[in-house]
Amino acid sequence: MKICGVILAAGLGKRMNSSQPKVLHRILGKPMISYSMDCLSETSNVEKTVVVISHHTEGIKDIAKDGSVEFVYQKEPLGTADALKAAVNSINDSYDLIVVVTGDTPLIKSKTLENVIKFHVNKGNDLTVVTFDASVPAAYGRIVRSMVDNEISRIVEHNDASEEVKSITEVNSGFYVISSAVMPLLEKIGKNEKNGEYYLTDIVELSIKEKLKTAAFKADNEKEFLGINSRQELLTAQRVMQRDIAELWMGNGVTLMDIDSVFISPGVTIGKDTVVYPNVVIEGDTHIGSNCTIYPNVRLLDTVLEDGVVIKDSTVVEKSKILTDSAIGPFAHIRPGSVIGPKGKIGNFVEIKNSQIGYNSKASHLTYIGDSELGTDINIGAGTITCNYDGKNKHKTVIKDGVFIGSGTQLVAPVTINKNATVGAGSTITKDVPEDTLAVARSKQQHIAGWTLKKRPAKGE
Repeated sequence: MKICGVILAAGLGKRMNSSQPKVLHRILGKPMISYSMDCLSETSNVEKTVVVISHHTEGIKDIAKDGSVEFVYQKEPLGTADALKAAVNSINDSYDLIVVVTGDTPLIKSKTLENVIKFHVNKGNDLTVVTFDASVPAAYGRIVRSMVDNEISRIVEHNDASEEVKSITEVNSGFYVISSAVMPLLEKIGKNEKNGEYYLTDIVELSIKEKLKTAAFKADNEKEFLGINSRQELLTAQRVMQRDIAELWMGNGVTLMDIDSVFISPGVTIGKDTVVYPNVVIEGDTHIGSNCTIYPNVRLLDTVLEDGVVIKDSTVVEKSKILTDSAIGPFAHIRPGSVIGPKGKIGNFVEIKNSQIGYNSKASHLTYIGDSELGTDINIGAGTITCNYDGKNKHKTVIKDGVFIGSGTQLVAPVTINKNATVGAGSTITKDVPEDTLAVARSKQQHIAGWTLKKRPAKGE
């Protein structure tokens, strides 16, 4: 069975009070529409996804990496039926079913969509509408059922509903499964007199009139269909997702000290017996090994932590790799392109950028290492700086195995400190240092007797 997914995402979302489309607002580091795209890509037999956008929402194209996603423009904001028609007209291949979802429902799961499709096929439906009982029906369209057989008879939009209809708690999710026999009915949907839009909800009555088998699939989990129309709803969805992810990892053997203050993106993986303290943000494509400890106020982005790594308080690690049994922080910044360890130690107020730090090498205090390659068993003294930028180009510093760098040293790249060399504290090194050599580069200390007495003011002044 060939299935095409359609995501309706042409609306700007004015209630977000934002200059960017609402579907590009992020939840746990990902644009909310990415969750709809991922859900369809994970749903069995969905071969292609078509996203309906407008000139307001064309920024969506920048986040879609999957080649199976296509984009179609809705030229004018004429409603959901017009948006679906734009998608259907662009689909050249023949599909048995079209699954319609919205771009502002990030909590939907592929398993739920598979259950809806299975229901549609097993019942021999031509049109299936996904519904749920809303605790607060608010602005959702209401599901009106027949008094005869209790089957769906129509969907009434909130703004068009009587007080009696508004009292109904079963509502339209905005999700549909549509067989090919229903597609021609899109052309028969009339314009709503109040706002001039074409409502996809009207397809229910048209389908029933044409004696096509039409049914509602009532979903059990209301939260999966939470639609995002405001910043408050965005926060609500994030909290639901945050808790679900946290509970998943706790079930897999991870200790979270405070489930409500740890933010873990959906793509993250965490190994057993890792402990995560409060106020930690773990984003993007981050993978954490077993027996790690992540202390408070840490942010990890697109980073790998191997087993036994400790990330101390108030540390940021971005697009880097921390190898087995290394310790980072507190108050450290590991910038993109860095590899630390195994058994590396990067201490407080140390910044590493685009550098490799070898086995058992240490930079414990107040240091900047950029565009550098460090070997094993190296000690970098406090206040060391690799001077990698000459104002125009970046240059590389190489420090080989067993080197000791004294405190307050500047290494002016390009420069190599060879194996087992020592650099005296306070040196400015501009030339390569040979193996097993002590390098000292200081100006000669001078004493000028009585100098401070000359600077004192005379009595009476």
